[in-house]
Amino acid sequence: MILRNLLFRAVRKIASDPRVQQKAAATYDQEVKPRVESAGRFAKNNIDFARGELRDIAAETSPLENPGGFIRKARQRLFELGETNETDKTEEG
Repeated sequence: MILRNLLFRAVRKIASDPRVQQKAAATYDQEVKPRVESAGRFAKNNIDFARGELRDIAAETSPLENPGGFIRKARQRLFELGETNETDKTEEG
């Protein structure tokens, strides 16, 4: 318990040092922020792609009338399981 308190005090003292705060801010601006922004753009592009694919699949196969066929086509297109050009085996309608 005493060691824990000593460690927390030391961390607080170090964190309150203006030099440490400047270094942390610089590291965030130069290293962390660009990576997070890049990951965000990558995720947004993937989400937009998936949204378009799912919209196209829904136009081809109704998810309400044929949920199995819809899921099969979505899995095939979005995850490319090597089942390309395979026909849907469920009955539509």
